[in-house]
Amino acid sequence: MWLVLLVIYNLPPWLCMKQKYMMLSMMIFGAGQPGNGIDVYLSPLIEGLTNLWDERVVVYDGYRNKTFKFHAMLFCTINDFPVYENLSGYSVKGNHACPIYEEETSYIQLKHGRKIVYTQHRHFLKPFHPYH
Repeated sequence: MWLVLLVIYNLPPWLCMKQKYMMLSMMIFGAGQPGNGIDVYLSPLIEGLTNLWDERVVVYDGYRNKTFKFHAMLFCTINDFPVYENLSGYSVKGNHACPIYEEETSYIQLKHGRKIVYTQHRHFLKPFHPYH
């Protein structure tokens, strides 16, 4: 099962990731990942967010006792690499799997197998950082 959650990001950081402020927009059932067909599942959500951005729906604020024009946008996605590949079309396999470093990705292929190992993945840390 795959969950698609919406989070309100204009709240303080200590509140926005609380369950109370998360909205389950859809659940995708299946034995495996949706694969390239994930756009079929996400298109109603994207259409709804586009409508909220363009039309700015009038919403009632019970705390202030007045209405305001509400709009929403897709700020970011949090997902693993296989989903990242399906959503963006960027290949996350092979020698250049890192979407940030691309051709500069440091890797070696194991001598007695075809497995690729990525090396020097901590080089962006300062020299005396505890994780370096």
